[in-house]
Amino acid sequence: DLRPPVYLNQIARMGSELKQRIRAEVEPGRVVEVANGYLFEELHFKGNREEYYDPRNSFLNEVLDRRVGIPITLAVLYVAIGERAGLPVRGVGMPGHFLVKYAPATSGEIFIDAFNGRTLTREECAKMLNEMYGGEVKMRPALLEPSTKRQILSRILNNLKSLYLSRGDLARALSASDRIMLTDPHLTSEWRDRGMIHFQMHHDAEALKDFTRYLAMQPEPEDAPRVKQLRGQLISRVN
Repeated sequence: DLRPPVYLNQIARMGSELKQRIRAEVEPGRVVEVANGYLFEELHFKGNREEYYDPRNSFLNEVLDRRVGIPITLAVLYVAIGERAGLPVRGVGMPGHFLVKYAPATSGEIFIDAFNGRTLTREECAKMLNEMYGGEVKMRPALLEPSTKRQILSRILNNLKSLYLSRGDLARALSASDRIMLTDPHLTSEWRDRGMIHFQMHHDAEALKDFTRYLAMQPEPEDAPRVKQLRGQLISRVN
């Protein structure tokens, strides 16, 4: 059984230990160096390259237990521990690779790539983005702005939904989609996506409801012909 207080206490202890270690540090680069040394070298948090698509990488309790994760969950833990140590750190949802931003009031920013255990400049972030997308996604300031907690949760849940769909695990994909809807019920595309999952699971009434809501929120999306076709099939079956 999952016991949240156990993991929250663990994070609090790590934050307290890190706070002691950075107490004498003033220079921002040294603060990050000490934090990275503690988290990546001593606690052995690292990116799970061998099993990147293992769903366990998206659950924070599993990442704490196993010390491996994907960029976003490692970044979330870095921020959680760093905040408890008093560090001005935030998660940054750069496309393709989630980062941490350390931005002290007295000096410039430092980006941390928790998956690879390294620091990055803004220019290096742009280079990474260019390499990942072959120049199709251009760096702009908004891509390196901090993400809200709601955005972070939605991104983790979307990762899980995609993983479960790729494995044909429709029940867990539906569970992830339901939770995405709780974070943002106005997310138009999620009504369609959940409708598709319901359709594949032969939940006709639920699929019809979601497709109808999707088309009401966005009357003529690009995929309108396909969604309308499926909706027509459902109407004939439900009635």
